[in-house]
Amino acid sequence: MDVTPIPGAALGAVVHGARVTGDLDESQAQEIWAALDAHLVLVFRGHETPSYEEFLAFGRRFGYIPKTGLTSGAHPEHNEILIVSNLVEDGRKIGVGDARWMGWHTDYSFRPRVSQVGFLEALEVPATGGGETLFTDMYALYESLPPEERRRLHSYRVRHALRTGYEETIEEELQGEVSLGERGEPIQPEDGTSTVHPMIARNPRTGRRSVYISSLNTKRVLDLPPDESRKLLDDLLAHAGRPEYTYAHTWRPGDIVMWDQLGTVHAKQPFDPADRRIMRQVVSIFDDPTAPWHAEAAV
Repeated sequence: MDVTPIPGAALGAVVHGARVTGDLDESQAQEIWAALDAHLVLVFRGHETPSYEEFLAFGRRFGYIPKTGLTSGAHPEHNEILIVSNLVEDGRKIGVGDARWMGWHTDYSFRPRVSQVGFLEALEVPATGGGETLFTDMYALYESLPPEERRRLHSYRVRHALRTGYEETIEEELQGEVSLGERGEPIQPEDGTSTVHPMIARNPRTGRRSVYISSLNTKRVLDLPPDESRKLLDDLLAHAGRPEYTYAHTWRPGDIVMWDQLGTVHAKQPFDPADRRIMRQVVSIFDDPTAPWHAEAAV
């Protein structure tokens, strides 16, 4: 397996020679983990196109893959696989999403068991361009802050909620705010469409800390008045998209991109709605819902 950093990019590497199936050996899985921790975004190319079952099995080598909970927009036989597309067939959308800009986010931040790794594969890409996926390094944001600012952010709690407009597509029993173990109740992988998390997350594998917020799903810093909360979030999110912290991925058919969901946020560039774009995605989550929040005090 060959891992090559993307020339001139702030993060990201291209991977050739990997087996994108569930039967890759343990040494290769560990090699992929190490590459992900080093580069945050991995672009797999030169592999055989996996079946839906193989794509799902590959993702499962890197954590538990929960069901999406969607009543439409997921694969009909594998609800864990999200179909991302602007296409409408027989008067019905075949997936979720459209051709417009999609703001900065990290998947499942609104659930108590947040995502650790994302996997997105391009089946069809817009013929006239656009639809690039942008990734911004939120570890770098944390590491760029003065020590006194880091200490302040460690004391804040933030509410994350499902983006408006998706509520009616989520199974009703999965909706609502879920507390992170305050009553000792078991937390299911698909629980909740709103959760409160600390603002600072910590990668359990590397110890790196990130500012865990996004423009799409972060609603409020609970420890601040609304106007101060909005200003702080806007100031911090001004980091997203800055060239020195961001990689813009131009998709080729067959690309599979794997990324660190705890330490990055991602967004989608718009494209011509007359073009076709079809992607499939799975997301792995942390087994222990408290794992990303064991963040020691800032130094």
